[in-house]
Amino acid sequence: MRRRTLGITAVSAAALGAAAACGDDSGSGSEDATAPAFSGELVIWADETRTPVLKEFVADFEAQVGVKVTVEEHVETLREDFLAAAEQGQGPDVLVGAHDWSGQLAADGVIAPVTLSDAQKASLNETAVKAFTVDGNVYGVAYAMENIGLIRNTDLVPDAPATFEELVEAGKAAGTQEVLTVETGVDGNAYNAYPLFSSFGGYLFKDDGTGTLDPTDVGVDSEGGIAAFEKFAELGKDGVLKTTIDATNTIPFFVEGKTAIMISGPWALTDVQTAGLNYEVTAIPGFEGQGPCSPFLGVQGFYVSATAANAVFAQEFVTNYVLTEDLQLKLAEAGGRLPALTAAAETYAADNADVQGFALAGENGVPMPNIPAMNAVWEPFGRAQADAIDQAATGEEAAKTAAQAIRDAVASS
Repeated sequence: MRRRTLGITAVSAAALGAAAACGDDSGSGSEDATAPAFSGELVIWADETRTPVLKEFVADFEAQVGVKVTVEEHVETLREDFLAAAEQGQGPDVLVGAHDWSGQLAADGVIAPVTLSDAQKASLNETAVKAFTVDGNVYGVAYAMENIGLIRNTDLVPDAPATFEELVEAGKAAGTQEVLTVETGVDGNAYNAYPLFSSFGGYLFKDDGTGTLDPTDVGVDSEGGIAAFEKFAELGKDGVLKTTIDATNTIPFFVEGKTAIMISGPWALTDVQTAGLNYEVTAIPGFEGQGPCSPFLGVQGFYVSATAANAVFAQEFVTNYVLTEDLQLKLAEAGGRLPALTAAAETYAADNADVQGFALAGENGVPMPNIPAMNAVWEPFGRAQADAIDQAATGEEAAKTAAQAIRDAVASS
């Protein structure tokens, strides 16, 4: 794999010089002239999936730049640990996390913008750059993307359905216990519901066309939003969508042959492959006469802490080393996600039908909103979806109730 060593060397030389200059406060400079230009370390916090890969990879950065790099693993509480540390002016120089953290982290002032050249931006998936953009500033360097798609048992449903109506008919014709499985649960699931919601033109917050979302313009009870919730109610009444399908049985039912069709993400494939099923990953089809399904795109990336002890080297790492094909491919292999760097994505997907399928499923995807107001969406949207499916409310009632709860929460935040 090619490495962008020229830019790294040039920036590092300047960075080392700046570090040396800052470290010389003796006035004479005679003894300091022979001292190492930098004697600190770069600290990176990551989760249990990325930590082993990064520990292996950063040795090369250490060798070229002369900076010790420490990668610390944080299981499950990475974001909370970072916020708690940042409030005390402590924590890592670099944080590895999801793009939808960026709005809140930027608002709290705990992450710093990163500077990407036009060429670097062009080398990344355009949506991946947009996902980390807040108020015109890019706050993270993307390395992986994911979204949900349609996974079907090709022995039971040989052909990919063109519309959601065809999907339902194929699921019924398969003669299985369930028409399909999609994680919902008694509290609903806004993440998994969003592709179907979006097919009717529903939206959460209005996009001004540049990726900036208006938290005061809630579209859950827009014309398209209400139509989507009415469809949830219809599918619930017909037994297609069920709140009894949750995290405990969505994948097992597919693996056990209780359904031929499942809506899920790359994380489901390990169990499917272990079961030895013949399957295919394709896009979730939209409803007849409506728009395409647009799943949420989740993007993973590297942030620079606003309180980084070694900010120059942190910027160096995220803007150059993260954008190397070898690191992005290693992270992709560890996490099973499509690289954000276009060249790495092409290499990774070349002979991987599953990756190609999820990539196609995400072609109409939208980045999960990264604004703090998104925190007000999950519970009321999910609750309204569950009520519509269970016939506890009409689609219109459910949509309006959720929208008002979201508006109230945003107004009080």
